[in-house]
Amino acid sequence: MSRFTSPDFLRQAGGKNVRANPPPAVDLARPSLARLRSFHLKGKDHFEVDRDLASRAERTAPGFQDLVLGERAFLQRAVRHLAESEGIRQFIHVGAGLPAPGDPHQIAQEHAPGARVLYATDDPVVLTHHLALLRDGHTTSAVRAGLTTPRRLLDDPETRAFLDLERPVGLLLTGVVAHTSDADAPAEHIAALRDSLAPGSHMVLSHYCRPDQSFFPKDFSRAEQLERVFLDRLGSGRWRTRKEIEVFFEGWEVPEPGLIEVQRWRTLPVAPPVPGCYQMPQRNRRLIIGGIGRI
Repeated sequence: MSRFTSPDFLRQAGGKNVRANPPPAVDLARPSLARLRSFHLKGKDHFEVDRDLASRAERTAPGFQDLVLGERAFLQRAVRHLAESEGIRQFIHVGAGLPAPGDPHQIAQEHAPGARVLYATDDPVVLTHHLALLRDGHTTSAVRAGLTTPRRLLDDPETRAFLDLERPVGLLLTGVVAHTSDADAPAEHIAALRDSLAPGSHMVLSHYCRPDQSFFPKDFSRAEQLERVFLDRLGSGRWRTRKEIEVFFEGWEVPEPGLIEVQRWRTLPVAPPVPGCYQMPQRNRRLIIGGIGRI
């Protein structure tokens, strides 16, 4: 397998990539972030409007899919680390996408049998998928809530019944903060979640990055162009500077290797293929960074 080849468990989210028939009440005039991810993960739940956005992103920054696959591999490595090395046995995945092989509950339970994962989403279609496919009442569940509604998330009766918030939690914020506008004050909501979690909790956060123009002018230009495409077509998608992203980690201790390109965070060898081993090509690595914080 090539260093840059995505293994089956990462890519084959929907079998043979069969196109979905739209369910009722789906707005086909606008793309969906969840369906866009499904397309990039070779899933089946996407429509023409989502594929059009994927094509525009690809033309703007060839290899845009690298960012999606690299971020997902980072999430898989981070969950594995928290379950295996930090003793975390319960997780909250905020901004969860459509269910796919290699999702956090599968990674966590492989390394810590019985680990619980709560999926939180404000997308009703995504919630329906999770409730139908994942909820077993013991190790996975789902609630309707998002990053901008931390109290709704933490006070939901299902959250309270499913998780013990007096014990450490792994808070998973990959692919969600970049799609939260400054007007929605993401740093304040992350701080509210942090203040409500037990000592020993960890946060996994990744974010699209706008590199320093003076050092990386080509990367800076691609980030600016991608942001315009996403804001125009999707209505969200911010490529923030490193300094802006560091704000989200205020109040958290950030252990080694710190906030870095997601590809460089506890990289795994590509053989044998395991969740998280996907390695991003060099071309877009500077456009997404991530790290772990703990309290």
